[in-house]
Amino acid sequence: MSFHPLKASLAALALCLTASGCSPMVSAHGNMLTPAKLSQVTPMTSTRADVEQAWGPPTLVPAFDPNTWYYVGEVDKRTGIFAPKVDKRTVVKVTFDGSDMVTDVSEVDPKLAEDVTPVSRTTPSAGKEYTAVQQFLGNLGKFNKKKGEKDGN
Repeated sequence: MSFHPLKASLAALALCLTASGCSPMVSAHGNMLTPAKLSQVTPMTSTRADVEQAWGPPTLVPAFDPNTWYYVGEVDKRTGIFAPKVDKRTVVKVTFDGSDMVTDVSEVDPKLAEDVTPVSRTTPSAGKEYTAVQQFLGNLGKFNKKKGEKDGN
């Protein structure tokens, strides 16, 4: 039995690709605030501008309460072809008073989150809906100009 470097290289490459397909892919989304970052903002000392400078813009501002900001961060793990699963989620709530001073910084329990089911209704619109075949046939010859023909004629 003889040793072939090319075959050995291909086998090693196949083994590496197979092993890497099973290792989880980790991805971070949003704003994961570390304890060091959390310590940069203190109630009754920091202002709205201080919070935005230290942590960046908020992930969420409620429509009817501009004096509350939420910073949401999430770490997901995906193994192979399977759907990603949430590994860690943090939600930090910052409350301001009328003079833009921070009154409270608290972590919200992520277990209180609720999944939102999108509504499947569609908004009616004027006009006709065409099938792909009707659209294709309707466009035949529409964009081909005859020789010597100009726009607007």
